[in-house]
Amino acid sequence: MPRTIPTPPPELKTPTLETWTLKLKTITPMFGGSATPRAVDPENPVRAASVRGHLRFWWRATARGQYASAEELFKAEEEIWGSAERYGKVALRVLEQAAGQLVKPSELVPDRGTAKTGPLEKFFLHPFNENKTERIPEASGLQWVEFSLELTLNLSDAEREHLRRALRAWIAFGGVGARTRRGVGALEVTADLQQWLPNKPEQLKEWFSHKHVENPAHTLLAGAVICLGQPWKQGPSDPYKGHTAWRELGRFWARFRKGHFVEDPQTGKTMPYTPMAGGKWRDHKTLLALSKDQEQVALAKPYLGLPIVYQRLGNSFSGTLEAVHPQGKRMASPVILKPIAFADGNVRPAVVILKAPTPEDIKIGDQKLALYLPDFDPVLDSLGADDPLEALRKAAQIQGFAVEVRL
Repeated sequence: MPRTIPTPPPELKTPTLETWTLKLKTITPMFGGSATPRAVDPENPVRAASVRGHLRFWWRATARGQYASAEELFKAEEEIWGSAERYGKVALRVLEQAAGQLVKPSELVPDRGTAKTGPLEKFFLHPFNENKTERIPEASGLQWVEFSLELTLNLSDAEREHLRRALRAWIAFGGVGARTRRGVGALEVTADLQQWLPNKPEQLKEWFSHKHVENPAHTLLAGAVICLGQPWKQGPSDPYKGHTAWRELGRFWARFRKGHFVEDPQTGKTMPYTPMAGGKWRDHKTLLALSKDQEQVALAKPYLGLPIVYQRLGNSFSGTLEAVHPQGKRMASPVILKPIAFADGNVRPAVVILKAPTPEDIKIGDQKLALYLPDFDPVLDSLGADDPLEALRKAAQIQGFAVEVRL
């Protein structure tokens, strides 16, 4: 007598996959990003592996401090993005790439600017300049790049929203290629603008703000401060859409790095930016007085990112200041300077101050020193700031980046 099975076997269900496609275009020139240092690949400038790396960073930055430890954060990241031991839940491909003409830093800002303007946006491109001492030629970038990003995902509703938030943050605050924190390779979308670009500055707060974390173990967007300048549209003489906004940021950053925000004792007003004048930060004098048996040092600029390379000019201090921590010698700058594209077609220059761990120790040559904020610095004192990041926010307001969004 044949045996019957009372219930049918369970059906083998395949995962329900979802596909998102974004049409993207750069609004500032793209430099670097290929497998060869300093080079851009004119045939395939955007690599899927690089985009994945950018998105993983912004996924962590928008994690909203919801993980109590780095171990918990890595476990959640591995679940979504995968690791060497397991597959993730998001696959991505870069499709339909189209690139414009090659361009060099000297072509963007001929003659390195003038004695009145300074280097402008070329201030952000120093790794790609010619180095006559080491016989390294000037590198080339691409004037514009267009591509499609296809993401295939199998996520829960909560995971899907977190991915959407990371994509929006990458488009607003990141980019493609090298030096994206300095506005190189900045992005906009060319389709479905309302989904991916903010309508107004306040929408950045709606998308990204959350409960602050006082001492974060990793860089966070929650708690960041964004200082926005006026909106710009591409003019007939602008070579690319973000030209005017990026140039304004280059002018500001060159001025801030020189510390030209001190009060003029004769007029009582904040001094103007003068490219040919010397720097006003106290760091250089402190480094000149550094002794070999010193165990700590008070400096301001290391809080803006490390390493810092001081080249020898006459009898000035020369050497490299490096971070000291388990991750290596670098400390990514907590400052982002880039044009942000808005859904109305305008571009605004943005000074973004991220919430990030602060350096505690630095190394100068073979000498390790504990790092402290200076008790006296003419730039900090003139701006009424307790630390360099607060000084940056106040300087941005003086420069005209007057719309402030706190996340």
